[in-house]
Amino acid sequence: MRFDDMVATVLAQPRNTLAARIAIWRQLVDLLGQRGGESETGQSDATYDLLESWRHEMPVAVRAESAQALAGRSLPQRLVVFFAQDRPDIAAPVIMRARLDAADWIAALSAMRPSTRSLLRHRRDLDPPVVEALARYGAADMILETSVEAEHGAQADRGEVELDAAGHAQIRNLVERIEAFRRDRVTPVAASPAEPVTEIVSEFRFEAGPDGVINWVDGAPRGPLVGQTIAFSADALDCGVDGHAAGAFRQRAPFRDARLVVAGQGAASGAWRISAVPFFTDSDGRFAGYRGMARRPRRDEDAAIDAPQGQGLFGSSLEPDSLRQLIHGLRTRLNASAGFAEMIERQLLGPVSASYRDRASTITGEAANLLRAVDDLDAAARSEAGQNALAPQSVDGAGILERLHDEYAGQADARGVKVAISIDENLPLLAADPIAAERMIERLLAAAVGLAGPGETIAIRCVPERGGASVAMSFARPALLIGKSESELLDPGYSPDGDWPDAPALGLGFALRLVGNIAREAEGSLTIETENFVLRLPAKDASACSSGRG
Repeated sequence: MRFDDMVATVLAQPRNTLAARIAIWRQLVDLLGQRGGESETGQSDATYDLLESWRHEMPVAVRAESAQALAGRSLPQRLVVFFAQDRPDIAAPVIMRARLDAADWIAALSAMRPSTRSLLRHRRDLDPPVVEALARYGAADMILETSVEAEHGAQADRGEVELDAAGHAQIRNLVERIEAFRRDRVTPVAASPAEPVTEIVSEFRFEAGPDGVINWVDGAPRGPLVGQTIAFSADALDCGVDGHAAGAFRQRAPFRDARLVVAGQGAASGAWRISAVPFFTDSDGRFAGYRGMARRPRRDEDAAIDAPQGQGLFGSSLEPDSLRQLIHGLRTRLNASAGFAEMIERQLLGPVSASYRDRASTITGEAANLLRAVDDLDAAARSEAGQNALAPQSVDGAGILERLHDEYAGQADARGVKVAISIDENLPLLAADPIAAERMIERLLAAAVGLAGPGETIAIRCVPERGGASVAMSFARPALLIGKSESELLDPGYSPDGDWPDAPALGLGFALRLVGNIAREAEGSLTIETENFVLRLPAKDASACSSGRG
């Protein structure tokens, strides 16, 4: 009954002011979060009812801070659902890092908002039954999330409203959402008398348990820090630790000056550098967690702090953190638009004329190209911030290249461009992250072939180097790029004309910089030679070779 007694004590506190209710809210959320996967009680039913009744009077910053404090902890299903019913930016820390079993996830889906289920679809660690259950909500979520657009689209299918009007409605809706997001992030903190401005702290001590979750803090507010984890690298939310800390945790090794980003607007928010050592129990020597210190990064350690104009992403004025906030909104809207267009094309909403199906098909294709560009921006922002957290595996680089060649061959032939691939028969497997490897190879292939002119042949060679310790993939430069210097090609604004739809959407300079940055993170390199672009990646094992390739 310890939980019920503590809840009763909290509920007995005065609640006649907003400040008092905020304090009770935080305590109740913390108590519910401490229950982990335990079963609910009658007292907790009353607790959830109270929190629900107070939800809309709680400042956005308070709700966001509470959600962030729960990120990465083992939570009861009901608490996950409670935050899943809030705004997407508040629900995200809980939804993206909560750990539930498959049955609990599936039971929770029906209680989630469509926008929250959209967030959940970005996770790659869900069990297959959960992924299948999410897929069954796909069409319904698309209609609910784009109700205005859907209504206009359905009318357009009947010849009552043009698809152009629906497009304007989508753009207007997106602009309004961005403006509301900016307003809500700033106004509640400035307007709420219960959230006074506090001095930003510069250091603190912490302790994490054997699960990697921080459970003790000294020298900084506990709320934003307790519940953070050092066991997993940061995700799309731009909060948490980098791969350095997470990798050391898996090896039970000390680490120094790893990155930690704390979300929110409080005294502990922002960037940190953390160092810690593992400790073990005296009785049996079992691993018991980490103890460490955190400090603010020096100016030379964090280019994002007071970065001068033109020193953002790839030398532009775009700062990675701000860019990724916009990317999330763009990706959500593009997915919605593409999904609705596909429904029209496949006549899932009813019979549609051939002209409307053709227009819907065009929208689907353009949305796919834009999504590819958005994904490149996201990868570039992660790479610039050192947050890609690549996971090397055994990857068949030659197989990736052959598959991509088959995908591009038809379009290349239609333009009079030939692609000649030569793969050494003893080519070893790559030691690389499979997604990163495919992104690098595809962007170089698209750049070389997409900018080639009629009659050109793009030669691509894959050979082992350094005794099979690495693999070199060379892509011939198209004639349009011959004679261009490396500095000119790497200019983020450089984008020679190319009329193929899969030519680099963000410019050749951006594509080359992206591949170069990811290659360095993968312990490889991109070399711009006089006649070739050469991608070098480490081999998994010189004896693990692909055979029978020509």
